[in-house]
Amino acid sequence: MTAQPALEREVKLGVWPGFTLPELNGTLNGATASAPAEQRLAAVYFDTPDLRLLRRGVTVRFRRGEEPGKVWTAKLPAQAPELGLARREISVPGGAATMPQLLADLMRGWAFGAPLAPVARLRTLRRRTTLRGPDLEPLVVVDDDEVSIVRGSRVAARFRELEVELVDGAPSKLLAQLAEQLRVAGAQPVDQVPKLVRALGPRALAPWDLAVPPLGSRPTAAELLRAGLVEAAARLVDHLAGVVLDEDRRGVHQARVGIRLLRSDLRTFAPLLDREAVDPLRRELRWLADELGEVRDLDVLLKRLRVDAEEMDAADRRGAEEVLAGFRERRRAAHEHLSSALRTPRCAELLEDTVRLVTAPPFASKKATRPASKMIPKLVRKPVRQLVRDASRLEGTPDDAALHRVRIDVKRVRYASELATSLAGKRARRSAKALARVQDVLGEHQDACNALRRLRELGLGATPEAALAAGVLGGLQIAHAADSRERFPPVWDRAVAAKRWAWIG
Repeated sequence: MTAQPALEREVKLGVWPGFTLPELNGTLNGATASAPAEQRLAAVYFDTPDLRLLRRGVTVRFRRGEEPGKVWTAKLPAQAPELGLARREISVPGGAATMPQLLADLMRGWAFGAPLAPVARLRTLRRRTTLRGPDLEPLVVVDDDEVSIVRGSRVAARFRELEVELVDGAPSKLLAQLAEQLRVAGAQPVDQVPKLVRALGPRALAPWDLAVPPLGSRPTAAELLRAGLVEAAARLVDHLAGVVLDEDRRGVHQARVGIRLLRSDLRTFAPLLDREAVDPLRRELRWLADELGEVRDLDVLLKRLRVDAEEMDAADRRGAEEVLAGFRERRRAAHEHLSSALRTPRCAELLEDTVRLVTAPPFASKKATRPASKMIPKLVRKPVRQLVRDASRLEGTPDDAALHRVRIDVKRVRYASELATSLAGKRARRSAKALARVQDVLGEHQDACNALRRLRELGLGATPEAALAAGVLGGLQIAHAADSRERFPPVWDRAVAAKRWAWIG
């Protein structure tokens, strides 16, 4: 099974039944146009009954009638959570009976774990014209599509549109040039929406469940907290596809950050909420965070060890490569384990429960209806005081566990401060940035400690060359940890200066 990713750059134009495509030869700096090639396509689109995918700008379909044959295709946001006309397209050959595992995995987050089923069937008579440059390389493809919407055994509606799409590597300006010439010929601008949206009608245009609700100038505590929770849940859901694709390391990290934000805000603002409803979700989110955490920790470990290995003597690099290979294998196994966890009913239930809670938080206190400007700063005071208490115990040379506890407290206060930026403005933002610097220093310390622990474990069963390299790398981690300890006090003092926290009263 081979996935074929591409980036789609296109514009859609509406035309009437009698429209005739104008002569395209020579329209783009001497480009030549092929004779129209006719295709008959049949597509089945899959989604949840309430169109969770489509309302996020995501589609998955099975289609037959074009090369390379029967193909499943998913169109994803190019960069979640930002949506635009340029969308990621992934195609996998396969039969109609079963959706390929890769695409099922990619859809799981946006479906909130719910099963997918057919929601629309389209038949398309396509006449494709390809414009080629002087070197005969394709530049632009123009598809003239007559689309039939099929319900049951009958055609429920028809429409016709042109899709003008750039071929990979073609200059972006060609798209606008050709679209303008087609408009001169009579083609009309239309909403740049997929055929599926036009087929399913208004319900496909309903807001996404995790669209962040707008805030007025004086939001209540409940409104502000709900907006924060929805934004955090969207971050988790949007980046699960990145976890599945695993083409870079941002997906795992951002999904985990989404969970951290959720758990932190549910804890900090617990006085406003029904604890019996919230606490089980926090525990389950911790489970998923741990599943993501093992992969993330190994990503961080490999990155720092690669950097350190470059500083080693050439004679020791062979052993260092063996160490890195060992951790790459562990990382591969951890990602397989994570992928299996994401496919479980437990994960599906967690996603559903998360979306249900953040979109309608179980507020249990009348204080939630009070102005956020009054309530939120008061609620931030408690974790700030807890942070100061924990840090005050760091006398002499604190142990690693104590520093890690302070780091956890720092993250909680930082997230609460970020939520309050819409109220306290620059003051809360500066507090959050100062804490972010503390978090970076303590994070470096924790990463070095974790790396040292893992190097010790790996070195016990390694070859002599790898054991020696693990020892050298371990020594560097001790040095990194010591450096972080030295950098901590001044960064900490600046972050907890009284003037920085005047906004919480």
